[in-house]
Amino acid sequence: MGALPIDKVSLTPQHLIVEYTSTESLFGMVAPSIKTRGIKAVGTQHLQVMRYVYTLARVEDIYFKGEKLQNMPGFRELLTEWITPGKQLVSVPNGKLSIMHVYTGKKNIFRASALEKFKRSVSLNFIDLYGEDPAPRRVLYGNDSVPFIQRGEETPMAAAYYNSETDRFRVLQQFDRRTLLENFQRAFANEYSAVG
Repeated sequence: MGALPIDKVSLTPQHLIVEYTSTESLFGMVAPSIKTRGIKAVGTQHLQVMRYVYTLARVEDIYFKGEKLQNMPGFRELLTEWITPGKQLVSVPNGKLSIMHVYTGKKNIFRASALEKFKRSVSLNFIDLYGEDPAPRRVLYGNDSVPFIQRGEETPMAAAYYNSETDRFRVLQQFDRRTLLENFQRAFANEYSAVG
């Protein structure tokens, strides 16, 4: 069995935030709306907001004593680095970029109405399903300046770019779902693809 090839990356402060909304859930099945004589007496709704954050990453080559390694460092390289730390093993950006999926979260919003007059909404915080959110203050759902785009039967979706270093936040007004990640990488390629 051969050694695994190296694929080291370092994360940049540039993020793509994507949120989807959906009303499909078990809650709607067990807590349906109630009608009396054709008038909706009590209505319930469960809205789910799924949040995904992607981070642009620089791909790096690993060098040992000035020579590029093709595989993961072995015992000899690690022992030498342990004896003289920071001098033998170094990583250098090679100009390639990658995208890392760093966070997935889910928010639940429950709504109830009675006689179409009395309305109540309970919104829970995002539940972390995977990773740690690098932009927790930059929530798309509920922000009036963020459009949720829906084409045909697709679920409504919003997207934005966020730089956690400069705090620059840019909402995407139009985008194609199929090329969203590719366009994210392309938008910042010149800024982050410099070779070390």
